[in-house]
Amino acid sequence: MPEYYAIIKPYRDDFMTREVPEESEIMRLHFQYLKTLMDKGKLIMAGPTLVPTDPFGVYILETETESEARALMDNDPAVLAGIQQIQDFRPIRVSLLKYRDT
Repeated sequence: MPEYYAIIKPYRDDFMTREVPEESEIMRLHFQYLKTLMDKGKLIMAGPTLVPTDPFGVYILETETESEARALMDNDPAVLAGIQQIQDFRPIRVSLLKYRDT
């Protein structure tokens, strides 16, 4: 099944260092959404970078089509709320992945 790489970036550079209460609930929904995608077998991995001055998240999705992967990204609650933006999106081949073939 095709795999896709995506970078999601917050709308402000101090996203990791300055909490905005209104965004906390959106980020909780964002995390739940990603867990649901993982449970459905659509998300291989996701996580934030840990550089406070240049925050972004990385996703690897596995879907039937590119349009399905794009729709999953577009429907992320953080993207829908406008606090995160998709910065990069492209097909990828995951050649090595810990625990995948064990």
